[in-house]
This record gives sequence, structure tokens and C-alpha cells, in this order.
Amino acid sequence: MLSSIFLVCFLVGATVLVVFVVFFEQRRLSKYWQRACTGRLWRRRFPRAPKAEIREFLDVFLAAFAFEDRRRLCFGPDDRVMDVYRALYPIRGTPDSMELEDLITRLQKRYGVEILASWREDITLGDLFTQTRPHAAS
Repeated sequence: MLSSIFLVCFLVGATVLVVFVVFFEQRRLSKYWQRACTGRLWRRRFPRAPKAEIREFLDVFLAAFAFEDRRRLCFGPDDRVMDVYRALYPIRGTPDSMELEDLITRLQKRYGVEILASWREDITLGDLFTQTRPHAAS
């Protein structure tokens, strides 16, 4: 009987924790989620880049951060990668899901570029996209 009560309390507590984390994560990312489509910003910054190339790059970013595909055009070329990361993990030292490492690995694998050598605290998605362009596979 006591173990059943403990199990129920544990499950309720875990559920509340998950709801709390999801709610506040959504709130911290609302700056991005509430935006209109950023496709125009990407096309203005990279007028010669095909839309498919921009989408593919953004898909790599989404996959690394485990964002849904529908969020693809919520991110613009001037968005700093670390700002997105800090929206997810506002407290420094908080364990993460290795999004940054995953992003670098995915970009290196897909485009064959060495991102780490040029990484900066203020690197933007547009900066990363520029680095991938000459190396994008046909």
C-alpha cells in the first residue's frame, strides 16, 4: 500500500515537473515562436541562395536543437546561436542535451566545414550559413 502511494506521488510529481519545464521553455522561446516567417530576411541577406538550400541549413539547426520542422522559419540570419541556446538553458552550468556539439557535428558532416575554428560567442545563423555555402553538396 505504501509503495503504491509513493509511486502515485512520484508520477504526479514527475508530471508536474515536465509540465513546468515545457511551459517555461515555451515562454523563453516565445521571442522566436511568435515571429512571422523569416524567409524574406534570409532571401534578402542571401539573394543567390536557393530557398531549398536555406531550408536544408535550417533543418540541420532544427535537428541539432530538437525543434519541430514547423519552427524552421522562426529563426532569422541575425539570430545568435548562443542566444537560442541560452533561451533553452538560462542558468549557466545547467546540464544540456549537447545541442551546440550536435550542431557543429551535423554541419561538419553535411557540409564538410570546420566550424569550431571560427566559432565565436556572437556567431549568427547567417554566419554559419555563409560558411556552409561554398561546401554545400549539389
